[in-house]
Amino acid sequence: MLSIVLEKIGIMFLILALGVICLKKGIFDEALTKRLSTFLLQVVNPAVIFVSYQITYSHELLVNLGYSFALSFAAFLLQILVAALVIRKKSVNAAVEKLSIIYSNCGFFGIPLANGLFGREGVFYLTGYLTVFYLFFWTHGVILMIGRSGVKETAKNLFSPAIVGVVLGFLTFILRIPVPTVIVQALDSVGGMNTPLAMLVAGATLAQSNLLSCFTNPRIYLVSFHKLILVPLAVALAFMFLPLNPVMLLTIIIASACPVGASCTMFALRYGKDSIYASQLFIVSTLLAIISIPLVVTFSNLIGIVV
Repeated sequence: MLSIVLEKIGIMFLILALGVICLKKGIFDEALTKRLSTFLLQVVNPAVIFVSYQITYSHELLVNLGYSFALSFAAFLLQILVAALVIRKKSVNAAVEKLSIIYSNCGFFGIPLANGLFGREGVFYLTGYLTVFYLFFWTHGVILMIGRSGVKETAKNLFSPAIVGVVLGFLTFILRIPVPTVIVQALDSVGGMNTPLAMLVAGATLAQSNLLSCFTNPRIYLVSFHKLILVPLAVALAFMFLPLNPVMLLTIIIASACPVGASCTMFALRYGKDSIYASQLFIVSTLLAIISIPLVVTFSNLIGIVV
């Protein structure tokens, strides 16, 4: 598991460094960074979630997916509660901090971890978590970023490309609608841009500030602790007495234990929040995940969630 985490962190930081260089050399500018962010959220993300449902249907898979949805929904409600308790409303970056605590990099980190630890079964359960992630991110996440006025925006986002991708993907799975291979492969290729684009945008955003400042701000370490330790431990404790498949339980716990999502930087850019601070949270939490994720899995095993 540690080797998987280290490999993914290495890949992300190499691409992120390229984003920094592109900004410094004038290849990227602030306007292009925002357009790439919009492309990522509106085109690439929907492709990722749609392709994740292109698997062979079975009743057992459908039942297990239902459990995964329910557990993921409960996990996100718990994460929202934790964020509300630990982040004060008066904080200047309260919205960015809450978003960062709740929404993790569960796709790029979670998929290889679930696959490495549990194989295709773990990846399938993670699909349920990712689906709930996008539903919450484009509804609750929007309200969080722009306040009460976000309710109207949220209604519009129920028809956003990301939500449409969720609905269409689920319908093709449950109704067993065959999607031509060429379409799946094309969308899979588009979805493959998810991590590179997110890292380039995060790097370009971070390059607009003092790169060393993210390691000298105590607040960033506090928020990272909430995201990497407090949130997943709360989820693990909530799940410890459930008589359900331990692979499913651990997959969702690991997804909640992943570092701050690069999508948080994309949302900060989209809604005029402090995107540099969001990128700093992403950087520090990703580095700290080397230590925190193994600790969370060990804790989960100690309280009885053992595969």
